[in-house]
This record gives sequence, structure tokens and C-alpha cells, in this order.
Amino acid sequence: MFGYPIPRSLIVVAAIALAALALGGLSLRQKSATVSDGDQTVTFSAESATVGGALASAGIALFPEDIVQPSAESPLDSGTAIVITRALPVQIIEGGVALSIRTHQRKISAIILESGKTVSPEDAVYADGVRLPIDQWGAVGAIPHVILIQRSAPITIIDGNETQTINTAVRTVGEAIAEAGITLFAADGVTPPLGAPITSGLTISIERSLPITIEVDGRSLQTRTHRTTVAEVLADTGVTLVGADTTTPALDAPPPADGSPIRVARVVEQIVIETKPLPYETQHQAVADLEIDNVQIIQAGAYGTTASRVRVRYENGIEISRAAEDTWVSIAAQPRILGYGAKIVVRTLDTPDGPIEYWRAIRMYATSYSAARAGTPRSAPWYGRTRSGKTLTIGMAAIDLRVMPLGTRLYVPGYGFATAEDTGGGVKGKWIDLGYDDWNYVGWNQSVTVYFLTPVPPADQIKWVIP
Repeated sequence: MFGYPIPRSLIVVAAIALAALALGGLSLRQKSATVSDGDQTVTFSAESATVGGALASAGIALFPEDIVQPSAESPLDSGTAIVITRALPVQIIEGGVALSIRTHQRKISAIILESGKTVSPEDAVYADGVRLPIDQWGAVGAIPHVILIQRSAPITIIDGNETQTINTAVRTVGEAIAEAGITLFAADGVTPPLGAPITSGLTISIERSLPITIEVDGRSLQTRTHRTTVAEVLADTGVTLVGADTTTPALDAPPPADGSPIRVARVVEQIVIETKPLPYETQHQAVADLEIDNVQIIQAGAYGTTASRVRVRYENGIEISRAAEDTWVSIAAQPRILGYGAKIVVRTLDTPDGPIEYWRAIRMYATSYSAARAGTPRSAPWYGRTRSGKTLTIGMAAIDLRVMPLGTRLYVPGYGFATAEDTGGGVKGKWIDLGYDDWNYVGWNQSVTVYFLTPVPPADQIKWVIP
């Protein structure tokens, strides 16, 4: 039971006053009384005629709901035993409005009724924050400081494609969802929030979260989200992008609903300098005192170097691209300079066909052909015709124009005299194809020295450097 104790300071004052009266020889109308107030008992003297007056003179305050025995109007006799039964304070809250009363009732239902309120079985009653089962409303027990009455109210819960309307007497949105048997994940969105109070006609919307996998830094994170963009999902999970880091899908894209993961690529870019050899070119230079078809190295030549500034991009430590931003010559190449002989020496040679006078001799690979063996159809207008327009016969040869011009007179040992009159697709460089008639054809397939006969042609018609 809750009591209201008499302040000990008042008891001391009353005792001192009574002692002073006794010492002073005051009137013998003083009467003694004993007061039991809860778990405290006090004996004092008073000259009041009534119980109430004695309690007032002793500084004992009473509330209107308190019960005094004998009653406050009863006469005070010497030795009167006074018993005070205190009414207990209770605060009753309904709809956010608090009502304070004092009561001697020991049942929750009786206290509520005494306050002028009623409850139905659909309502909920909370005693000091704890919901009481309906079978405890009428039970005798400890009286709470606060009684909350939560009226049953209709609410609607929208959970994705499912909607249900229920009557509930719980206090908050979270309690209503639990009472409806709905399981929530931490990332699910609820409007109004879980701690919001229940009001009649309230609509609760549940936005379900998606299961999401995030692959980042070699780990796979499992989470759920109801966010609308990848950026928001990463922010919720504490994944931070740095510099040129990228994501798949993009940051402004919605989270994947098909179960595919959000991939975070850690991007690092580096600038490196790459070098490559720069080939040198070969230049030719005439040497007047060097005989034709001889070569002299004037300058050996040296490779140079090119340098490139290259941006290399790595994703999760793996190189995915490199791009040259600029290139320059860091070391210039030095050309190789070959000196070619520009001196002509005329010589003579005795041959089975008589002495010849020549100014050049080149070792060449010799083959032979005739009109029927040249690969040209007989019906073709140019069948049997040479590059110079003549009819092919023995004493004509096909050559590479980079070695000699048409009309050059030659001597080929084993073949005899020949004139360059033709060219061929397969005749390249130091290769000569010796011409025959179909009836006198002789096959050639060997190397031979070819002599260039005098007179020496003008310098501008001489192929000084032969490929």
C-alpha cells in the first residue's frame, strides 16, 4: 500500500511545542492521540476538539479521497487512535489525454470505471507500459502509476500485392504489423514508421526489400534493400567509391531484380613511359672511285628510340586497357649510308661465240620459256608477243626493269647473245628468263654470269643499285 508519511520535521516541532507547554504549566486541556498513517505511527498531544483539527495542528495533510477513522468531525478524546487510509494516485491516459485521480480501488477495471471511462474486450489496457490480458483487468493486485487505454481501431495494411484490414488495440505501427503475423526484414520500408501511433483508419504501407549481392574488394556481401538506385544501396552498406571506381549496373540505375550482383570495380590509372626502337633508313651514295656493283659502308647506321606516355587502366588489379597519350622521338636514328660503285671499267672476254666487250657482269638465276610455255592462251591477241611488242624467239630475254632497261644487250654463256625485250610477273631482281621458239626450246634452271655488252649506256639509264 502507498502511504503518505508525516514529515519528521513536523513531528519534532510538535514534540518541542508540547514539551514547552508542559514545562510552562499550560492548560490541562491537552489530549494525546496516536496516528497510524501507512507504515508510520506517531503519538502527539493537541488541544483541538476534533480529530481533523488535531491532524491539522500536527501538520498532517489529507486529500479528499483519503479515509480517516474516526472521521475528521469526530470529537478528540485523550488517547484517541487515528487511522488514515490513503487514496493512491493513478494517471489514466486515453487518446493522448491524461486524467489524474486518487482511488482506493484495487482492480484495474474498477479504477477505470471510477474515472468515468469504460473498456470493451476489443480495447487494450496497459499498466505502467505492460499490456494486461483481459482476465487480469478485474484481478486484485498492485496498483500501477499509469493506466493507458488503447481503443480498438480499424487499420489497413498494404504489403506488396496483399491488402488486409484489421481491428487492433495495439499502440504502434510495429506492434500492429506483428499482431497481423507479418514478418519484416530490417531493410523493408514501412510508412508510417514502426514507432508511429495507431489511429483509426490508418493505412500502413510496406515496401519490401530485394535480396542483393554486392561483389567488392574480393568479397561477396549479402544484404536487402528497398532503395531505388545502386548508389543508395552502396551508401546503406558502407561501400565507398574512390576516384574512377565504377559499378555494374551504373550508380543511377535501379538495383538488379534478377538476382545478378552489383559489381564494384576498383579503378586505378597509372602513367608509364614506354620506349620502342626507331629503325634507321638506308641511304645510297655514289662513290666515284669504286667500281660498279661494289658496296662500301660509309656510315653504319644506328637505331633511335621513340618514347610514349601511356595511360594504363587497372580494374581490381587487372590491366584492362592502355592508351598512348603522346609520342615523341627521344633518340634520333642515324641512317645507314651505303656507297655504291660509280666507276665503269670496260673489259673483254673470249667466249665460244667469239670475244666480247662488256662493262658489267652480274651473277643471275636463269630460266627459259617459249610462247607455248608462257601461260598465254593462243587465242589471246598478245600470244607470243614480248613487252617490247616483238614476236618471241631465241635471243630475247625477260628481265626485271629495276635491273636493266629494255633493249639492253647481254651475253649469257651457254645461251649466247640476248637482248632484254620482255618482262614477266615472276621475274624479279637478279633473275633472267631466256627466250626460245617452241621448236628449239631448251630448259634452263641454274645460276649464270650475265655480261652487259658495250657500248656503256648513259649514266641516267644505268641501274646503279640492283635489288
